[in-house]
Amino acid sequence: MSTRTLHRASLIAIVLVAAGIGYVTLPPEPPHWGTLIPGPSAAETGVPPGLAPPPGWTPAVEEAVGHALIFGLLGAVAALWYATSAAARRSPRRTLAMTLLALWLFGGLTEMVQELTDTRSAQLSDLFFDVAGAFIGFFGGALVWRFVLTRLGVRTATGEERAAETPRAPRTRRRR
Repeated sequence: MSTRTLHRASLIAIVLVAAGIGYVTLPPEPPHWGTLIPGPSAAETGVPPGLAPPPGWTPAVEEAVGHALIFGLLGAVAALWYATSAAARRSPRRTLAMTLLALWLFGGLTEMVQELTDTRSAQLSDLFFDVAGAFIGFFGGALVWRFVLTRLGVRTATGEERAAETPRAPRTRRRR
């Protein structure tokens, strides 16, 4: 698989994950256990179907984990985009800074959009979990993608290629 194909696939994945975040962000009420898992309602059984939350699990913890996980997915996909980006090969620090800034701004945008609805409100803690999840997903994803892409022999943002595909001439020591 070529770098260009992976780069295009990562852009499509970013759009799909961002659309999923928008879909979860825009409903009047945030999704909870009972709405995410099919089956009898939590009111009927007393416990959400299929999963019982761990002790101390509250809706606030659920929301924080949800924010971190979905933005972590966005960060991991953004790491693939970064790893296959020609811009990152030319200017890695600038592209890294702009990518992280874009993740932070997207987290802020989702919170601002929530403020426009009647039943949702923007919260600083949600923004914190959005950005923390995105950054953890980005840097964790970068480690995973680097390993995977190196094994596949795909050129990454650091310009490294698989050693087996780019043999080097043996070094010879010059005599004086």
